[in-house]
Amino acid sequence: MLVLILLCLLMGGLFIQLIQKAFFRKSKPNIEQLWQELEKEDWFRKLIENPKAKDWIASDKENGLLNDPYYVRKILEKEVHRDCFIKYVLEKAH
Repeated sequence: MLVLILLCLLMGGLFIQLIQKAFFRKSKPNIEQLWQELEKEDWFRKLIENPKAKDWIASDKENGLLNDPYYVRKILEKEVHRDCFIKYVLEKAH
């Protein structure tokens, strides 16, 4: 009897999870839109004034940290991530 109840609860949970995925699916952020938001930021425009940093950032968009939409969102929203990113870029550019 206990096994049957646990099995019903498990099936109910799986059913609810499937419904949530079908109706409340979060779309993956568009990386192009995030890059546009990033390019509007004053600190980013100041950062790419350095030609070496600009070249490094361009290559990083291809196959680095800036290719990950979740990381780019963190840079835009969180000052700690932004400061670490700026420091990282400046170290790589020199």
